[in-house]
Amino acid sequence: MSADSHDKTVTFLELETPSSPLRPRRTTDREAPLVPSEDATEDPTINQQPLDVYLHYAAKERRREASDHRPVPDAPWTVFWKRITGEGVAVTPKSESQRPQSPTLLGWGWTDGVNDVPHHGPASPNTSHYTSSDKHQSSTELATRDVDGSFILTPREAESAYRLMRTASWQVVFFLIVSDMMGWFTAPQAFKLLGYGPGILVFTLFFLLAFASGQILWKLYLALDSERYPVKSYADIAERTFGGWAKYVFNFFQSAQLLVQVGMFLIMDGKALSQIINFKFCFLALNVFFALAGFALSQSRMLRTIAIITNLNFYLNVGIMILTMFGVAMYDPVPSESSHKDLGQPVKVSGWVGREAAGGWYQQVGAVQLCVFAYGGATIFTEFMVEMRRPADFWKAALWGQFICYLTYMFFGLFCYSMQGQYTAILPTVNIANIAFQAVTNIIGMFCLAVTAILYAHIGAKVVYRVLSRGLLGAPSLSSKKSAVWWSGTTALYWVLAWVIGSAIPNISDLNTVIGSAFILQMTYTFPPVLLLGHWIQKDAMAGDYPWRPGMEPYTNRSDSWRDISRWRRGFAAYWYAKVALIILVAGSLSLAGVGVYAGVMQAKASYEAGVTVAYSCKAPGQVF
Repeated sequence: MSADSHDKTVTFLELETPSSPLRPRRTTDREAPLVPSEDATEDPTINQQPLDVYLHYAAKERRREASDHRPVPDAPWTVFWKRITGEGVAVTPKSESQRPQSPTLLGWGWTDGVNDVPHHGPASPNTSHYTSSDKHQSSTELATRDVDGSFILTPREAESAYRLMRTASWQVVFFLIVSDMMGWFTAPQAFKLLGYGPGILVFTLFFLLAFASGQILWKLYLALDSERYPVKSYADIAERTFGGWAKYVFNFFQSAQLLVQVGMFLIMDGKALSQIINFKFCFLALNVFFALAGFALSQSRMLRTIAIITNLNFYLNVGIMILTMFGVAMYDPVPSESSHKDLGQPVKVSGWVGREAAGGWYQQVGAVQLCVFAYGGATIFTEFMVEMRRPADFWKAALWGQFICYLTYMFFGLFCYSMQGQYTAILPTVNIANIAFQAVTNIIGMFCLAVTAILYAHIGAKVVYRVLSRGLLGAPSLSSKKSAVWWSGTTALYWVLAWVIGSAIPNISDLNTVIGSAFILQMTYTFPPVLLLGHWIQKDAMAGDYPWRPGMEPYTNRSDSWRDISRWRRGFAAYWYAKVALIILVAGSLSLAGVGVYAGVMQAKASYEAGVTVAYSCKAPGQVF
C-alpha cells in the first residue's frame, strides 16, 4: 500500500470498510487540529472525518455554549435604544473585539484564551482567563508567525480565536436577514402575472419551504460544528455529508448565485439613478459608478462591520415601502414601465390570471421564480451562524426574519397590484408619475440595494478568496496583514464580473427568473433536503456501530460498511416515509428549476427580439427616448 493511500479518508459515498488500511491523517483526540474558523486550508482533513467524529465534538461544543453565561453583545440599534431609556447594555468587551496587542485575527485583537471551564457571569473586559500555569508555558506553545505573516496558533490560542470571532447575537443576524428583504420590489409583478389566489398560495408555500430549509441548515450546523472541526461555509456541510466533490458543486452554486445577484442589484441601482436624472447620462456608465462604489465599500473583512449598516437598511426598507405605497395610491403609474403606450384602459385586477393574459406560460413560471427569489437568503445562513456567539439561537432570527419578510411581501404586493392592476411594473419605485416621489423613493432604494449588494459581495468574495485566491494561487490567510492586498484584488475581480453579467442581461425580470430557477431554487429548496437526507441516512446507519470515542481510529468502530446491504437498510428503515418525502421534494424542486431555466431563456429571447433588452447599452431598460 502506497504512502498516499494512508492519508486518504473515505466518505459516505466512497464505501469504506471497517478493516480498511485507509487512515485519516490524525487518529487521536490530542493530535486532532484546532484551527481558526475563517481559514479553510489550515488542515486539509478538517472536512474528511467520519460523521460520528463531528457529532461527538459538536455535542461537546453545544454543551459548552449552553453553559457560557457571558452576555451576548446587543445589536447596535438595541444599544442605542437601551442607552436612551437608561437600560443596561451588553456590548462586546474591549478584550474581545478591540485589543490593541498583536496578533490579530480578521482585524480583532486577542491576547488571552478561553479555558475549558464555563464562565458563569459576564466576563470582565480586562480579565484574562489563563491560569498561572498557562502564563508560564514554554516558548514552543506561544503563537509564532508563518512565512506569509499569519500566526500559527497553539491549541489554546486557536480555541480562543474560534470563540472571539463569534460575537454576533441573534438580533444582529435578524437584521442581516431582513436587510436581505429585497423581494418586496418584485412582489407586485408576481401578483400581476398570477392573480390574487395563486399569488397568495405561491408566496405562502415558498415561505414555509424556505423556513423549513433554514431550520434544516441550522440543525445540520449544530450537529457538525465545533471548535475542533469548525464549519465555515455552506459547502463545508456538503463536504462532510457527501465528500469532497460536493464542496465544489456547492461553492460553484453559491458563488454563481451571489455574483449574479450582485450584478442584478447593480443594474437596479443604475436604472433607478437613470430615472432620477431623466436618462441624461449613459446607463452603462452609471453601472460602472455603482460597481466602483461597491468595491470601495467592500474592503472590510468582518461581517459584523457590515452588520452595522444593515441594521439601518431594514428601517430604510420599511420607510421606502411606506412611501411607495403612498405614491402608488396618490399618483398614476408610468405606462412605459409596464410596456403600455398609455393609461387608456381602466385598472383591472384578477383573482386568477390566465396564460394568455399573462403573456404566455413562461411569463407565469417567471412569476413563480420571483417568489423563489424573494426567499433566497438561505444561501448565506451558514455564514451568519459562523459568527454567532450562540448558534443555537439562530432559529429565532430565522423565524422572525423570514416571517416579517413574508408579511411584507404579501402586504406590499397585494396593495400595489390592487392600485395599479395591469400597469404594475417590476420596479414600483420608478412606476410613480411624480418626480418628487420618484426621487425620494429611488434614492433610498438605491442605498438599500447597495447595502444588500455589499453584503452579498462580502460573502461571495470570501468564497472566491478561500477557493481561488487561497486554494489555487497561494494567497495568505485572512489573518495575515498581507492578505489586505489579496482581498482588494479579489473584491475588484468580483465587482468587475458582477458588472459584466448585469450589463449583459439588463432586463431585471429576465435576470430574476434565471437567478431564481438556476441558483436560488437549488440553494434554498433542493440542497437542504438533500443534505438532510444524506445526514439522516448516515446517522441512522450508525445505530449498529460501536460508539466512537476520542483516541479511537476512525472507522474501526463500524460493524459493517456501505458495501453491505445491512448498512443501507438501517439507514433507510427509520422514518422511511419522511425520507421518501424528502426525495419527492428534491425531485419537485429540480423539475421546477428545469422549467424555470427554460422560461427564463424564453423571456430573455423575447425581450431581445422586441428591443426591450440591449446588452452593454447606454439606453436603460424601459427608456423610450
